[in-house]
Amino acid sequence: MKEVGTRVYRQELKFLCEERQLRVIEDRIRHICRPDAHGGNKGIYTVRSLYFDTYDDKCYQENLAGVDRRKKYRIRAYNEDTDRLRLECKSSCHGRKSKEGCPVDRELCRKLAAGQGRWGVFPEGRLEQGREVPGAVGLLERFLLERRLELLEPRVVVEYDRTPYVYPVGNVRITFDRSIRTSHQVFAFPEKSRVRRLILPEGVNVLEVKYDEVLPGAVRELLTAGQELRRTSFSKYALCRQYGFR
Repeated sequence: MKEVGTRVYRQELKFLCEERQLRVIEDRIRHICRPDAHGGNKGIYTVRSLYFDTYDDKCYQENLAGVDRRKKYRIRAYNEDTDRLRLECKSSCHGRKSKEGCPVDRELCRKLAAGQGRWGVFPEGRLEQGREVPGAVGLLERFLLERRLELLEPRVVVEYDRTPYVYPVGNVRITFDRSIRTSHQVFAFPEKSRVRRLILPEGVNVLEVKYDEVLPGAVRELLTAGQELRRTSFSKYALCRQYGFR
């Protein structure tokens, strides 16, 4: 874990894997990792995210170019619960990742998804949602300001099914993301879109490993033993945008 300013950055590794590889790895790590509580009784949950970008696709272009310092905003919904939504800002710096978030209500989310209120003022008190520290400039307030100044617009919806595991040493989190799909019906968010398309070949999924400083040897060995994992700088957002340009 590394602090840059007041932001905490973590290491993040991504791999493209076939389903058979994920099953082998999952069977192995169950012996030392425990299911993340966010997975609930079934150990899996659905992530649905609405991503924003500028009118000239700054976030997308920076992602493709591998710009060192970059960020992007998204609103997330989990499973079918559209009443518990979170605005998040995902940042990259020197190859490390950081994320901050705050709750947003359904009414505001729908307005943002519809591109409303760019120049107007949202109801008084709305910005207080994003202030996790009293008196601080909250995430939501920063987002709304950047949305107006940089012309941020809702661009694409990214959805997938996630199976999460955690390992306490090194604050490790391992996730298996399956059936990654996309929709450009951004106006429907946070509800499930009727048009959703898979963006990877059938049977190809994503393994993500996040940790603070050093990946414990026990976890590394179980992940790589006998496996030819394909390391990638895979960005779900960028790939979904590419899909839309085809």
